[in-house]
Formats: sequence, structure tokens, C-alpha cells
Amino acid sequence: MDIGMIRGLGTVVVLVAFVGLALWVFSPRRKQEFDEATQLPFADDPEATRHVEQAKASRSKQQ
Repeated sequence: MDIGMIRGLGTVVVLVAFVGLALWVFSPRRKQEFDEATQLPFADDPEATRHVEQAKASRSKQQ
């Protein structure tokens, strides 16, 4: 095996890892988990929590 083959295999490994990570991140099964994680900075602020709950309620009424 020469250096070109090793670099090619490294590129394939990185590409497969990237595609796998992209599929994991954009999977619909993970949406709720990621939505909850986006709210973690506001978990200690009751006003922000109330605002988020109102926004969810208004979105559910519109649909």
C-alpha cells in the first residue's frame, strides 16, 4: 500500500462518518430531543419558559 491508497481510504472513512453524522442529526426521531436541548439555556428563567409555552400553544392553534 502506498501513501495514495492510505489517503484515499482515509477520505472514504471521513466521508462515511460525515454522512452518518448528518443522517443522525437530521433524523426526524431526534427532533424532540434537539428541541429540548435548544431550550436548556432558558431552563432557569420562568419568564422565558412561559414565553416558549405560549409560542407552542399558538403554533398548535394555527395548525
